[in-house]
This record gives sequence, structure tokens and C-alpha cells, in this order.
Amino acid sequence: MAHADEATVIPAHYEEESLAAPGLGTAPTWARPLVLLSDGLDRLTQVGYVAATATFASVMLLGVFFRYALNNSLSWSDELALVIFAWAVFLSTASAYLHDKHVKLELILHRLPPNVQKRWQVGIDGLSGGFLISLVFSGLQALEVAARAHTDALQWPMTIPYTAIPAASLIMFVHWLRRVSEGWTSVGGVLRLAIALVFFVIVVLPFGQYVQLAGAPRFVLLASMLLFPMFLGVPVAFALGLMATTYVATFGTIPFNTGALQIFFGVENLTLMAIPLLILAGSIMHTVGIAETLVDFAQSLVGRLRGGLAASNVVASFIFGDISGSAVSDTAAIGAIMIPQMKARGYNAAFCAALQGAAGTMGMLAPLSITVLLYATAINVSVSRLAAATFVPLIFTAVSFGIVAYVHSRRHGYPRETVPLRLLPMRTLRAIPGLFAAVLVAGGIIGGIFTPAEVGTILLFYVLFLAALMYRTANLQRLFRTTVQAGYISGMTLFMVATSAFMGFVLARDLVGILLAESIQGVTTNRFLILYIVNAIFIVLGMGLEAPAMIFGFLPSFIPLLQAAGVDPVHWGVIFVINMGLGMIIPPVALNLFISTQLAGVRFEQAVRACLPFIAIMFIDQLIIILIPQIPLFLPNLIFEYPMPKYFGIW
Repeated sequence: MAHADEATVIPAHYEEESLAAPGLGTAPTWARPLVLLSDGLDRLTQVGYVAATATFASVMLLGVFFRYALNNSLSWSDELALVIFAWAVFLSTASAYLHDKHVKLELILHRLPPNVQKRWQVGIDGLSGGFLISLVFSGLQALEVAARAHTDALQWPMTIPYTAIPAASLIMFVHWLRRVSEGWTSVGGVLRLAIALVFFVIVVLPFGQYVQLAGAPRFVLLASMLLFPMFLGVPVAFALGLMATTYVATFGTIPFNTGALQIFFGVENLTLMAIPLLILAGSIMHTVGIAETLVDFAQSLVGRLRGGLAASNVVASFIFGDISGSAVSDTAAIGAIMIPQMKARGYNAAFCAALQGAAGTMGMLAPLSITVLLYATAINVSVSRLAAATFVPLIFTAVSFGIVAYVHSRRHGYPRETVPLRLLPMRTLRAIPGLFAAVLVAGGIIGGIFTPAEVGTILLFYVLFLAALMYRTANLQRLFRTTVQAGYISGMTLFMVATSAFMGFVLARDLVGILLAESIQGVTTNRFLILYIVNAIFIVLGMGLEAPAMIFGFLPSFIPLLQAAGVDPVHWGVIFVINMGLGMIIPPVALNLFISTQLAGVRFEQAVRACLPFIAIMFIDQLIIILIPQIPLFLPNLIFEYPMPKYFGIW
């Protein structure tokens, strides 16, 4: 299972991974037309996503040019880009579904006997199908509302962006039927359809008009509709949607189109537009070889230390994470380069996996990481201030990981690298384009020069310029493939954001935040204890839930409590991001370790044991940052002239 950020493993070589839909079995003769239809829709979806991404990025670039070069902002550029962005999100969601890229919690499923797994799969497919049917109908009903509204600048009917939801849902339902047909058995196939239709009929009635549920019974029902599908193996975004849809049904007075409306509202945000742009830019840097120049540069800097490759890994992950803003991208891109080199030099494979998994979490702590963007969007804090607050803790974490790696390397006698100093100027020169990308991201957002979407746009076109003119390793076929693969990650992440926003609407309506705040305040009113209780809750949640689900589903319920206790939302944001990083390397999920173990060829359990020192140092770092808020807040308060906090600190 993946986080935030993110969640699909970026392949080491995009050109080697087929974009064709994976076959789940041999479809019966009667289903062949369905398979052909599904394949055709998927190809159309991929082309549509690439075209939409290129278009909204170009529109954003045009807006940036007029705003900063001509000092004449276009009134329609952001609006047009947002409309096209909405289509890109839901098209990539549909393609990611067919290619099985949506994150799911499968630890329980994989431990079951094969015959039991098949039975569970019937339930997984049935519930997923029920949610898709519900979303199709909810989306169609939402079009009636959208038809009465228009965009501000272009005066286009809102049906243009809103149509993306029922269209993508219908495409996913076709893919669902294809999945059912390819795994067809007379009993299993009928049962899948029956579960899907029964769920749809129950929620569309809605049964809340006939069966009144309130208080504890409704809470138990809603918790069951979230946890049962999730642990069954239903994609997390779908499980969130199932729970929220069930909530709408239990009330009976909430319009059924609420689901589609809230899902659309969840991604109707310019800040979120930066996510696919940053992911794509990082993916292209990996594909065309820019990431390798950063690794070579890191080795020239610290390779002569004991365990030089381990130190180089930390430095390279630090730099690349700042650019990609993704823990998964950082782990996969740097790990694919560094882990084979480390193993060849005699490093223990479990240590390689543990180091890379931990170092990859720095992508989540980066100033413009996906998690930072989502947090700032949900809590309505300044992205620039939050990005500046992550900078010192990011360096703090990198140094901590470097110390752990150095101590381990000395204890096990890992070699120094013989990197001639004469290579440093040449490697530095080759790395300057990649290093400038890191400066562009950090400086552009921390300095408040650009918005997140503008930074993502400028970075993407800068990387394309490097790929085409300097490195000359890009061609249209490779760029198309890379864009589609990056789209899987973007679609999965943003669809989880959308359904998390739907669930957040549910929790807010049911006054969950007030109940939680009252429960914690009933235990203590001490600011220190409140911060630690909330932090402990999110550490536990982070072991199993994705960052979007926690940010949009649970976090808004705790923010009023923290603010009432006098905790700066930016300070808490840094603590929260570290929690998300811990969730990437702490079982049962630990996606970063899952990726790095695949790259290192080692068992997951071995990597977990080897990762314990890195987990411990992250907890220590977090404790220090909790106790001394001046560490994360010094830089943003200096830049933006905020007063320094007086609580828990040494000042």
C-alpha cells in the first residue's frame, strides 16, 4: 500500500513496461467484444490524458509568460487549465484502474490460501463495481446541477468539466466488466454482479428514508463500510467512496448527486494542479538520465567516506526528493541506480533496502512535496510558509540518516569509494542542470515567487528542454510512455484526494471533529499532551491509511483542537509530514520498504529489521521538532516576518 503521495512504483525503465492492459485470464467467447471495447477505451484514455496534460501545462505556461514577462495576467488561463486538469485527473484514474495501479491493502489477502483469495476477490470486485455504478448515476445527476452554472471568465457551462466524472466512471465500469469476464466462473461472475447491484440498489433508494440510523449504530455501519472493504483488498480510494456513499444513503435527505459533487470539489483546486506536473517532471528526469548525474555528483562529494555509497545514496535522495516531491519517486529512481552498485561493492542487501526506503522518505519532506501541497490545501495555510518550514527538518533528517549509515558502515567495514578529486569539477558541471531544478523548486516556492502550479509548470518545461536539447535522450514515444506511467500515479493520488474530500464532508456533517475534540479535551487540556495524543493517533493511522485520506478525511477534525491549544498549524504540518514518512517505513504497509526490497531482492522482514535504526532516528528527530518548534519555524518566520513561538521552545 502506498502513501500520499503517491503510490505506484515508478518503473526503472519506462520503455520496458508495456502500456497494454494486463490480462486477468482468458475471456469467454461472448466477452471478446467487451475486451476489445475495454482496450480501445484504454488507448483513447491514455491519448486523452497525455493531450490534456500537455494542454493544461501549456496554458499554465502561457499564463506564467503573460503574468511575469508582460505584466499582463490572462483572466482565463487558470480557469481553462483547471477545466482541462479535471478531465486529466479522471481520465488517468480510469486508466490506472484497468492497469491495477490504485493502492490497496493486500497484506491479509496475500497471506490467505489461494482458494480463499479467489472467494475474497469476488467480494472485492463486487463492492468495487457497486461503487462505480453509484458514481456513474451520481455523476449524471450532478450534471443537472452543473447545467445551471457557468465558469467565471470563459462563461462555459460547468457541465464541461463535470462530465468527466460520469464519463470516467462509465469507462471504469466497462473495465470492471472486462475484469469480471476474464475471471469468469458461473457462480463467481453472477455473485460479483449481484453484490454490485445490491449495493447500488440499497444506496440509491436511499434506505435512510426507511431505516433510521443514528448515534452508535450509524457509526458502526460507517466504520464497517470503510474498514471492511479496505482490509478486504478494495482499492483505498474506492473504500473511502463506499463509506461516504453509504453515509449519504443512511440519511435519506442528502441528494444522491452529493457524491459526484464532493468528488469534483475535491480536485477543483489550482494548488493540486502542481501534483501531476511535479510527478511527470521527476519521472522524465529519471527516464532521460538526469537523476544519474545527481548520483554521480553525490558520489564525488561524499564517496570517499567510509561507506561512501551509503552516504551518496542519502545525498542523492535528498536532492532528487526536493525535485520530485514524492517518496515513491525518490525511492524508485535513486534505488534503481544505487542499490545494484551497493550490492556489487559488498553491502548487505537488507541494509541497502532499509537505507533506500528511509532515504526515500525525504521526498515527502521536500518543500514542494505532494503531502505538503495536500496539507496546505486542506488546512488553508500558506504553501510558501509550510514549504520553508520543511527545509531545515529535511536537512536535519538527511544528516541523521547519514550518521546512521556511517556508523553502520564502519561497524561492518564497508569500503570507501576511490573517487578522484579531478572528477568533481566535471561531475559538478554535468549535475548543474539537475541541481538548478532543485533550486528552482525550493527557491520558487519558499521565496513566494511562483504559485505551486506555476513552479510545476516551469519545472516540467525546463526538464523537457534539458531532455530534448542537452541530454538528447528523449523521443516522442518515450515521452508518451513516461507521461502515461506518471499519470497512473497522479490519477491514483488525486482520485484518493477526491474521495477523501467526500469522506471529509461526511465526517464534518456528522460532527466527528467536535466529538474527537471533546474526547481529548476530556482527558487533558495541556498543550504538550494534546499535541502528543494527536501525534500518536496519526502515527497509528499512518501505518495503514494514505496521506490524502488522513489529510482530507481526519485532519480537519483535529485542527480546531490543536489551534485552541495554541499549536501553530505550520509546526503541526511539519510533524504530520514526518508521520507520513514514518508510515512509509513502518509495517504493516511500509510502501517504501516494499519498493526497495523488490529492488534489492531481499525479504520484507529482513528489510524491516535493518530499518529499525532509521525508524528510531526519525522518532528522535520528530521529538526534537515537537519540543523545539523554532527548528521548523525559524526560516518561515524569518522570511515572512512572523513572531517566533514561545511554547515548548528554548526562547
